Amino acid sequence: MKREEKYLSLNSKTKIAKIVIEDSIDNFNRPATVWSAGKDSTVVLNLIREVFLSKNLKIPPAILIDHGQHYDETYDMIDKISKEWGFTMLYAKNDDFISKVNDNKVLIDSLKEENINELKKINYDFNKKYMDYSLDTFEGNHLLKTVPFNNTIKRYRFDALYTGVRWDENEARSIETFISKRDEPEHYRVQPIILFTERDVWDYMFENKLPIHPLYHEGYRSIDGKYDSKKISDKPAWEQDLENTEERAGRAQDKEKMMERLREFGYM
Repeated sequence: MKREEKYLSLNSKTKIAKIVIEDSIDNFNRPATVWSAGKDSTVVLNLIREVFLSKNLKIPPAILIDHGQHYDETYDMIDKISKEWGFTMLYAKNDDFISKVNDNKVLIDSLKEENINELKKINYDFNKKYMDYSLDTFEGNHLLKTVPFNNTIKRYRFDALYTGVRWDENEARSIETFISKRDEPEHYRVQPIILFTERDVWDYMFENKLPIHPLYHEGYRSIDGKYDSKKISDKPAWEQDLENTEERAGRAQDKEKMMERLREFGYM
């Protein structure tokens, strides 16, 4: 069952989020922010920017999990805002897998040993000689998201990652806490806006005049890959019935159902 904090004001939730970030500064040495140009991670990014700059600290780098299927608008926004706000962007990408795509399929035998071993880890059926280049499958999400994400954490030795996880977004995320430990690779997830509702996120966005991904204006409520994200209304996201409809209804539902298993291997 999804959890939701209904009774605290947005101002109180914002203060709590900043306290979580401030506390993390004292406990971690190599943090990064997971940022997709979506509304939740943009709110977290702004909170981090405010807290770090208030302490005369450099804004931590941000990571895009780059599965190669993002909208052009996503890449454009990331490039623009990272330059304007002055932080480094890192792109977590499985180049081996993506370079082997042919007609939206990948021949398993063409992959390097690391990817083969990752498929063994998740008990992939190797009788299937080809994999779809898709975010709709467990193996696709694992190789395109989890594997490059974990590799980036290891490569840069990040000990903490700020994420935009919220309790009310997905049942698999409703068990999360403000700070939680991860293994393989070992690090901590810091989730400052875990108490925020979807409405809180939009209220914060407008109150702070934050940049908004163009697709939210077109009716998308949740944005990821251009083949698995769909608009669910002609109204802008913030004008929709946020309280009584599913936020991620426009996303691949098979992936939503597999979220808990994905998280076991390092996904968010």
